[in-house]
Amino acid sequence: MEKAVIVSAVRTPVGRYLGSLRSVEAYDLAALVLKEAVARAGLSPDQVDEVVMGQSYQNGEYVNIARMALLKAGWPDSIPGITLDRRCCSGLEVVRYAASLIATGQAEVVVAGGVESMSNAEFYLPGHIKWGIGGREGMPRGHGDLKIWGIPLYDRIQRARVMHQPIERYGVLQSMMTWAETAAREEGISREECDAWALRSHQNACRAWREGKFQEEVVPVPVRGSDGSDTLFERDETPREDTSLEKLSRLKPVLGGVCTAGNSSSENDGAAAVLVMSERKAREFGLRPMARFLACDVAACDPRKTYLSVPIAVKKVLSRTGLKLEDMGLIEIQEAFAAQVLADMKQMGLDEKDYDRINVNGSGISLGHPIACTGTRVLVTLLHEMKRRGVKYGLECICGGGGLGIAAVMEAGE
Repeated sequence: MEKAVIVSAVRTPVGRYLGSLRSVEAYDLAALVLKEAVARAGLSPDQVDEVVMGQSYQNGEYVNIARMALLKAGWPDSIPGITLDRRCCSGLEVVRYAASLIATGQAEVVVAGGVESMSNAEFYLPGHIKWGIGGREGMPRGHGDLKIWGIPLYDRIQRARVMHQPIERYGVLQSMMTWAETAAREEGISREECDAWALRSHQNACRAWREGKFQEEVVPVPVRGSDGSDTLFERDETPREDTSLEKLSRLKPVLGGVCTAGNSSSENDGAAAVLVMSERKAREFGLRPMARFLACDVAACDPRKTYLSVPIAVKKVLSRTGLKLEDMGLIEIQEAFAAQVLADMKQMGLDEKDYDRINVNGSGISLGHPIACTGTRVLVTLLHEMKRRGVKYGLECICGGGGLGIAAVMEAGE
């Protein structure tokens, strides 16, 4: 079987919800990172076999965004594209999918990435309202006017959180925060610990920008202004230099527990992509891999305790590689909530002595969480930090809505 390697890794800056990227369509964000990932490797688009993208808020405007993005990028229309959704795990799942295509000989060069424009997520009408709508001018029932009262109108972001799991089986989980509060109760995580972790996340992200760490991985986004001119959006919009424990402690818990807007991730816009190929093809192109995609595993659990999916996935992937957690020079645990990260660390036997290798450049609380982009964004940051530190092994793990988890191990390229 062919071994998959990653030869380039890029991302856009992450925009806040209804922030600087609100006017940029998701497929334009995706097209930008597709082009940059290939250009940085010195390849041309016609050398790409397939594009795999993750997007969790697909809608009528974003249909198979992988295909739309590559066409918007001006790439040959002979290149196929597929879009995957494993919720928050999607951005890493696409790389797993790409590596599988390469391992089985179905492709040699694949661009894999994730994109989300949560600012442009739909408000929508559920399809079942058509059943009661009469037609006119000979149109059959179900294809007529919407001139009726009581039409339900849903926010796709909020509604999706309820619909991650069947209500009749698990009850109404009105937000992901419900299981984060469960994690805090069952693992004994305090509000003070959550706020301290959130502060650390912002400090790490802001330090990374000050030290120029993110410059290498970020591709600026042109944003068209009202006067028709373009400005470049060049920096993550959510890390806060002015964050303090005092400010975090003043925020009210959303559900009456430990989770607040300050120690939880946010809704965001952004895109990221990596160029994946076989080791043989990398040698043929004369490219030095950033890393080998050593192994990846997924897990699932009770959606009411989604945080448990992370340690399960980590245990599976480490067992597959024969490595131990101590072998991981860098560890990325996506920050959906501080309570979730701290609970996962307890489950995995990690504590403060391991802080110097966990989320060293911030994560979802500070950098934001553009859902399907996140897994790739985290991977991009991990790969660049592995290169800077000379780390041999890096671990990425993410929990996802509906009780899902994913974990992958990267081995530094030679």
